[in-house]
Amino acid sequence: MGDHLKLQSVQRGATIAALSVSLLGVGTTTQAAPSMKSSNVTSTQAGTTGDSYAGTRLADFRSAKRLINVRSLPSKCGKTPIATAEGKGKMTLRIDDTRSAGSVLSRNIEASNGVISAGVGWDVSKSHSITVSGSKEVPRGKYGTLQAYVKYSGKKFDVQQMIGVDWWTFQTGMTAYKPIGVCFKYSER
Repeated sequence: MGDHLKLQSVQRGATIAALSVSLLGVGTTTQAAPSMKSSNVTSTQAGTTGDSYAGTRLADFRSAKRLINVRSLPSKCGKTPIATAEGKGKMTLRIDDTRSAGSVLSRNIEASNGVISAGVGWDVSKSHSITVSGSKEVPRGKYGTLQAYVKYSGKKFDVQQMIGVDWWTFQTGMTAYKPIGVCFKYSER
């Protein structure tokens, strides 16, 4: 009976030692799963490590992020005027100008500009030149104000991050808007 217990203890120790040795070598002998070869995944570096997973550093997989469920939003006008013309009628108010406007992103998106740009289809870090051109007739005896606002086209999306070998969604309902033109608002008193 004593010999039987001693044998079980030795076998458990050998199994634990073999398991420890096999776990240490996993990083260099495992091949990438086909699902990892996705063209819409953009990695960012979180640090350096000597571990390897089919030629890619494990740090890259730990910090890889991507956008999913990317869908178009209706266009909208900005809230701050970029040009204004005003005056007492009878007269014609006119705005002719060229302005530069950048993309507008949700606050605290946990992805790089490169990942967001790849997901939405335009470079969110670049400004766009827009032509502001419009006019409005002000009737006699009235005071008119013509204001121009940036018009935006938008996308809504969710952000995923790779944890281990699986993708996890950790941000939903994020938005990115690109300037596409101008909206005008006229008021008189």
